[in-house]
Amino acid sequence: MKHIPLALAAILVAASFVGSPRPVASGPVASALSSAPSTDRAKVKAIYRALGDLMARDSGRLITTTAAWRAIYQDALRLAVGGTDLVGKYPGLDRAVEETLAKHYALDNVPVDDALAKQIVAACRAVERQCE
Repeated sequence: MKHIPLALAAILVAASFVGSPRPVASGPVASALSSAPSTDRAKVKAIYRALGDLMARDSGRLITTTAAWRAIYQDALRLAVGGTDLVGKYPGLDRAVEETLAKHYALDNVPVDDALAKQIVAACRAVERQCE
């Protein structure tokens, strides 16, 4: 008798995990990738995770301006995606990514301080979340 409440609690906890639907990603990148298989979504997600990690570790030490960031960002995309089947596969993906990034930092060429580095990281994370 004394184990019934514990058993009911365990069943309730287990049932809450089984019935939980995974949240659906939303936003312009998610829309552009709506027809993408999970493998392509994972590739794009990994690129922006790596870019966010890069900026988080640097925090303005080597990447000192947004112009330098854009050059590194462009080169990284060319290296990561160039020569793969992702190029041109999802029309509007480039614009969707830029729209998402623009919500976090401007196109102005300014010095990258710790606060701006955090904004750029947040922008990369936003793209990453939309790839799920």
